[in-house]
Amino acid sequence: MLDRYLFVALLRGGIPVVLLLMGLFGFLELAEQLEDVGKGSYSSNDALRVAALHLPRLLIDLLPVTCLLGAIVGYGGLARDLELGVLRTSGWSLLRIARPVMLMTFVIGAVVLAAQQWLVPVLEGVASDLRSAVYASSSRDDAAYWTRGGDRLLRVGGVAFGRQPVDVDVYLLDDKGLVREIQRAASADVLAPREWLLRNVTRVRLDGDTPIVEQVAVLPLEPDFDADQIYTLINADYALAPLDLIAYIRHLHGNDLDAHRYEVLLWQMLSLPLGLVAMGLLGLPVVVGSTRSLSLGARIAIGGAVGIGFYLLERLLTQLALLYRLSPPLTGLLPDLVALGVAVWLILSRE
Repeated sequence: MLDRYLFVALLRGGIPVVLLLMGLFGFLELAEQLEDVGKGSYSSNDALRVAALHLPRLLIDLLPVTCLLGAIVGYGGLARDLELGVLRTSGWSLLRIARPVMLMTFVIGAVVLAAQQWLVPVLEGVASDLRSAVYASSSRDDAAYWTRGGDRLLRVGGVAFGRQPVDVDVYLLDDKGLVREIQRAASADVLAPREWLLRNVTRVRLDGDTPIVEQVAVLPLEPDFDADQIYTLINADYALAPLDLIAYIRHLHGNDLDAHRYEVLLWQMLSLPLGLVAMGLLGLPVVVGSTRSLSLGARIAIGGAVGIGFYLLERLLTQLALLYRLSPPLTGLLPDLVALGVAVWLILSRE
């Protein structure tokens, strides 16, 4: 019964925090989308839909801070009404009081992993389809993606692993707009927005009366679109499903390509549940103590600063890992393990 009571208190503290942060960052996302209204056929309605489709991803990014602030507000309300004091004088330890938040954040972490696998990639794919209206030189025909730049017409039939274009056709045009060469590839590896590597290519040259057919194992390609436009075709890093990410890493290793960036991203995803538990636990020692020495508002401000610091630390370690090729498991788990260790130490020191 007391566990259920604590669950309800944590929900009362967390839900307003979620609504506040989602409202703020959702508005910023909408403002960013509205800047592109009028480009191509991109409309205000498209901007609203894209901003709404990005909300689940924004929520996942904000969850560590949300769990920390939700725990501070929830437990802080109990501490203000002296209910935490009653529980402690009844024989409950701080670790026992922290059990509901541990269970809640663990469940949230499992739901987040499921959402990253089955929900976020679908929503981000729909948002990318809507965003393609910004580019007048691009279009979609059923599942295929078409774009034109200069003397080149590019068709992509589909995307594997969320990152690898497959069934790729490249039409090279002459000065009169007639096709002079066709390059058909089974797949392509995207090394950079303007650096693709076509694999298992059939080249058909139409210079004379008789087409010249040539088989090429690997052929470099420089697509004529920028980094933003490429994300209307393939999923951005943050929209990759964990299982697709694992399969793509295996594909890169199998073709002797660099997979370090995606290994770092994978360990970030896998470490998220641990980070949520750590942030939830860290909220309890922040509110333990006399409410006269420090107000609940001040404790929330401290929690917000800690949460933002944790977020920045994760991003900093990610950039360092990519720059200096640090171990992906280490950089993915280190901030969460440090936060969990600090939370447990603070709880035990306040017993």
